[in-house]
Amino acid sequence: MKLNIKSLTNCVIACLLLSSTALYSQKKEEPKKTNKPVKATFENAVQINNQSVINPNKKTLDVIIQHRFGVIKNEKDMFGLFAPSNIRIGFNYGLTNRLAIGIGATKNKHLYDLQWKYIILKQTAPKGIPVSVAYYGDFARSAAEQSNFINQEGVFKATNRISYFHEIMVARKIGNKISLQLAGTYSYFNIIDSLMEHQNLGASFLGKYKFSPQSSIMLDFDFPITSPLVNKPKPNLGFGYEVSTSGHQFQIFVSTCDAISNQHNRVFNQNDFMKKELLIGFNITRQWGF
Repeated sequence: MKLNIKSLTNCVIACLLLSSTALYSQKKEEPKKTNKPVKATFENAVQINNQSVINPNKKTLDVIIQHRFGVIKNEKDMFGLFAPSNIRIGFNYGLTNRLAIGIGATKNKHLYDLQWKYIILKQTAPKGIPVSVAYYGDFARSAAEQSNFINQEGVFKATNRISYFHEIMVARKIGNKISLQLAGTYSYFNIIDSLMEHQNLGASFLGKYKFSPQSSIMLDFDFPITSPLVNKPKPNLGFGYEVSTSGHQFQIFVSTCDAISNQHNRVFNQNDFMKKELLIGFNITRQWGF
């Protein structure tokens, strides 16, 4: 039997072409990496004195207790622990994975509030949407004495008890440890001192560094943009420590503002961190799924 060199060569070439085509097809059919929403930009919806781009998950109830002691002075009042304090308890519920609503009550000024937050964009990885964007709103009513809400004409209106707060937040998680957030804020009071402004603009910053699976250090800073003629609000600075599990977060920190209410912190804070007018505070949150 004679070996046909030409036929053998053609056979080898055909086999090489078929194998190349098969390898190309296999490579082409490899699944592409899909972009997924980034998880845990922050551990909770509240970081020290500020809202974050995080919401409770759908059908999840988030209960929060926020406590602020008095300004740290000396050992006579246990460095503020025995001074007059402020406290708020709130309940937030995730209607969807993007929309949450909540209610709360605050000791100072006898405030009752209704709040809502909607996550407009969620950061994705490895590519896609570079930041998370959220909108937060708050409607608060004070149940303090009626005499506190009489206008310059000596007339009381029920609407004088009401104030509002709105915020747009933009955040980005960098790697697995660092999260940063910038926000613009708008506060409105139906009644206020004649030399102050009904409408008040501000900016805020949040930062978090997660140094272990459950522990983080936090920083927040609020800067008032509107400058009234009297009682100009002081910037707020806070820094602290957070420990977090899947259903519970505890934050302890030092900061300057004590109102807890977003609009009151932005408009009425008179504690100056440059003068070391600081206070100790903590937030405790717990989530229940339904």
